[in-house]
Amino acid sequence: MLGFIARINAFCLGVEQLSPGPTPPGTDPSLEKISAAPSGNLQETHAAECDLSSTQTNQLLQIFWSRLRPRMPIVEWKDLVPDGQTDAAPSPLLDAITAHTLQYLHQSGLHNRLIGLKWPKFQRRDGKIGMPYFRRSLSAVTQLTTFAVPSISVMKCYCYLVSYLLDAGEHPAAYNMVGLALRISQSLNYMDARTGWYRECQLFRRIWWTLIHLDFRCSRHIGKPVTTHVEELLCMQPTREPGDLQISNGLLYHTESIRLTAAALLVNEATDRFAPAINQDTNATDIEARAQNLSDHTLHLQKWRDGLPKEQSFASIQLDVPDVPVDRPEAGIQQEPGESSEIDNLLSTLLMLQYHNAVMSLHRVFIQFPSYPLVPKSHPKADAHAATALNHAMRMIEIAHKQMKMHEIFYGHSEFYQYQWNAVITIIGFTLAYPYCHRCPRARDFLNLALEIFDSVDIESVIAVRAASLTRHLCSKVDTLVQTLNIGHPTPDSTAPPDPTSENHTLQAFSSNLNLPNLPGDDSMAQGIDGESLWSWADLINLDAWPSYCEDVNEAFMDTADFSIPNCF
Repeated sequence: MLGFIARINAFCLGVEQLSPGPTPPGTDPSLEKISAAPSGNLQETHAAECDLSSTQTNQLLQIFWSRLRPRMPIVEWKDLVPDGQTDAAPSPLLDAITAHTLQYLHQSGLHNRLIGLKWPKFQRRDGKIGMPYFRRSLSAVTQLTTFAVPSISVMKCYCYLVSYLLDAGEHPAAYNMVGLALRISQSLNYMDARTGWYRECQLFRRIWWTLIHLDFRCSRHIGKPVTTHVEELLCMQPTREPGDLQISNGLLYHTESIRLTAAALLVNEATDRFAPAINQDTNATDIEARAQNLSDHTLHLQKWRDGLPKEQSFASIQLDVPDVPVDRPEAGIQQEPGESSEIDNLLSTLLMLQYHNAVMSLHRVFIQFPSYPLVPKSHPKADAHAATALNHAMRMIEIAHKQMKMHEIFYGHSEFYQYQWNAVITIIGFTLAYPYCHRCPRARDFLNLALEIFDSVDIESVIAVRAASLTRHLCSKVDTLVQTLNIGHPTPDSTAPPDPTSENHTLQAFSSNLNLPNLPGDDSMAQGIDGESLWSWADLINLDAWPSYCEDVNEAFMDTADFSIPNCF
């Protein structure tokens, strides 16, 4: 994500070449300033000690088992309550799960709605919720004896400690911790069934791939390489077991989520080996070759889709994203009301979002920002990938918005909000790169829907609150850019976000009022999906307005000091 934002910032440097005068003074802030997750919040606080009673701990475990365990089904009840004794001495694994569950309850606001959770610790503002339990667990699993003789229980513990950090927005710390966990786990020597019992090996594979999945999430957040090469580890994927019959227990969802992570990693590795990263100096031939390389390797994702189980639990999963012509409204997601449980709905939706996010992230690198001198580009394959990224970004927001209108179980899951933020950044980047594209007005509508998602969350969710403030700021800047270039897009009403599935959707009004340049009839011009031109406006841009445009883009992504963010972290 940060790599894509860095390319936007590089594009903004074009103002120095286009402007006759000196560039306005300013500083280049770190990329973390425009991340939805605040950095540096995980301080060593003097919060209250681990003071939950056995009754309170048992209530937490019941909530964890029904709401959180299905997302990461790597523990059994006996791991948490040995011999059924809830008053036994707490283990590092129990402490990690306690911290993770306390954090979820606080961010979701369930502590204000469920009976018996009016605990003083939820009212404190002197540190992150669950931090004492996190620190006690971390201290236990970083002892010298643990490094010397690790165990599967320790690996489980690391999975929940990393999840705690991710949900807290502490991505660099989570990245370093999961890398440590992967290295330690290699010494367990469960890489194949010949070294131990089958059941132990199967459990190890599930935990091992959980760590790989978490490592992939962390690396995407901070723009760092993954720890392992997945191509060498495909034989270690957990296999479907007799218990993987329904999605509600989490095993089926978890297995498919791991398979999807493996497929995305395979595509990533194939494209990374092909050529260096795309930048403004990459020539058209290289860009088109990379675009073709991506098309050749998306078969891994298609193979994952083809391998999805045919069980009823997956009947609601819709992965197709049709490219809607500009002359008719968005069809939206058509789905009949079902009888699936809340947890079924959560897991299937997260799987859909994971898929769309993977496709969007792979294609987003082909969003090409103009550079000086402004000349028409001819990147038909790359432009098609850019349009694909935009379509999947809009679909992610549409899915999330629809689900949060009907279900409360999505509140408190930070990964859910991170997907939305990733989609927002993609839409913003596309709009800046192709300001005359007919897709931009419809995409602007979806930014308002994303704002509704972020604003609906309690103030305790740091990631959602910050994402809302950043999204609102960037939307304001995008509207300013539209006015700078004199594009005939009506400014959306930010107080009444439109529903993209509505029959009265304003897309037709957008298309009728859109003042696109009169493009020359050159077949060599870059054509996006449906033959649209994404880049051919570049030779017709008003150079008098372009420096102002670049300055506004630069400010949109770099002037973050004045954001009005509630003081909740």
